[in-house]
Amino acid sequence: MTNPYAVKIISLSDAIMSLNADAKYRYEGADGGDISTLQWLDGTTAISNADILAEQQRLQSIEDSKWVT
Repeated sequence: MTNPYAVKIISLSDAIMSLNADAKYRYEGADGGDISTLQWLDGTTAISNADILAEQQRLQSIEDSKWVT
């Protein structure tokens, strides 16, 4: 059962899909992935690592703000 009070941790996938919902990609690693292993598939236009990490941080800030009391 999922803890309804747990803060969601934004993964690389969350950030990539926020930037391009049609992106095809793969990466390795646990706990959200290892961006250094990111590979773009099926002709997907690459998104820079800096843009992905910035989006991940932006989405995490939004998620974290839901729990500020």
